Amino acid sequence: MVELQKTRLVLIASDGEWEGRSLESVFELNGYSVIRVERGRRALELARRTPLDALFLDAGLADMGGVEVCRALRDDPLFDHATPIVITSSVPGAHRVATAAFAAGAWEYCSQPIEVETLLLKLGTFIRARRALRDAEAGLLIDPSTGLFTSSGLVQWAKQLSARAVRKREPIACVAVMPQAMTESRVWSSGEHASQEITNEILNHDALARVVDVCREEARRSDVIGYLGQSRLGILAPDTDAEGAEMFVGRLTRALEKASPADSVRSKAYLHAGYCAIADLSSAGVEPTEMLRRAEIALEHAQVPLYEHVALNFDSIAAE
Repeated sequence: MVELQKTRLVLIASDGEWEGRSLESVFELNGYSVIRVERGRRALELARRTPLDALFLDAGLADMGGVEVCRALRDDPLFDHATPIVITSSVPGAHRVATAAFAAGAWEYCSQPIEVETLLLKLGTFIRARRALRDAEAGLLIDPSTGLFTSSGLVQWAKQLSARAVRKREPIACVAVMPQAMTESRVWSSGEHASQEITNEILNHDALARVVDVCREEARRSDVIGYLGQSRLGILAPDTDAEGAEMFVGRLTRALEKASPADSVRSKAYLHAGYCAIADLSSAGVEPTEMLRRAEIALEHAQVPLYEHVALNFDSIAAE
């Protein structure tokens, strides 16, 4: 059987019409799918929530240069740090820009005129290395950045806890939560905006760390906590029904409010939460991985108003 190759997706951020379109054409002719944007902040936003195979950032972007975007992504917990970042420049042989690009964490720097064949060969190597790393990480049970179980580890625990729930006819729940760092409302000037982007990244990272600590403190010894990626946590709660899941999220919310610094609204964190609770797994016929998936779907649909907690049950989505 011939294995179909997954389409490779690259993002190109360039406000130069000729440079951006020429790179886009080269990649499309070589089997890549391309997203092209003209703003650095838009590239930053997409890189945080889109599974990309590589990023190409123009150093000369007007609103937020490629080097600055790269620097912001380097320590961003929402970004997949195995994704290759290439900084491009329309200025031939700009040593100063190249040094800044590598210092910011770029994998490669290319200036005009770009040697397309060499670039494609390097990119192929980068992507193979990235996929090899992902394959290795998929086998890990503990996430090195949080110390929690990985998605693979959580699946293994879900199978064990589900088997127990079936034998004993006990309820079981899976809760998925994600922090949202809230900043004070103000209008930023063009000179301040890029600094605020970086500040928000720091606040999001801090909010995730606080939620991890709160989950550890509020979870029972029988609960299992895992990191799902993109600042999302999953908690497996044996012998827990829908009411118990709601109560658990309520405890998390209250504990998080106490853990948030009281000196400034800018650093407070709030929860998005969704859950899947099954009263009798033996009769429901739901696989452990499906239970995790339902909790994540509920989280995606959750809308949490400011200063008010709402946990969304997957059943309420399915009933719509």
